[in-house]
Amino acid sequence: MTQFDTTSWEDASLEELRAAEEKLSQAIARQLEARKREALDQIVRIATEHDLTYEEVIAGVRTTTKRGKAPALYRHPEKPRQTWCGKGEAPDWFKNHPDPEKLRIPDA
Repeated sequence: MTQFDTTSWEDASLEELRAAEEKLSQAIARQLEARKREALDQIVRIATEHDLTYEEVIAGVRTTTKRGKAPALYRHPEKPRQTWCGKGEAPDWFKNHPDPEKLRIPDA
């Protein structure tokens, strides 16, 4: 690894520093791209060796999953098709009920 003489930077002009910064940014970008290419080559090699499909590789990498709709915890006392899962702002029919716990769906 090359050592940089940072003491000369104190005497450099702003233009020289910005030019050096640009060259350094480009070198970093090239290094990162090379690492990515190496990693992808390794992934392809391993996937090929183990007969993994694209879907199997992606399933192993995916960090988030789609969440389904949250289950209903409360039901409107007069309109049973209206429910609330207990997340977000409570609907008026829940907030205005004298005993909201009576609206809880059994076993929910």
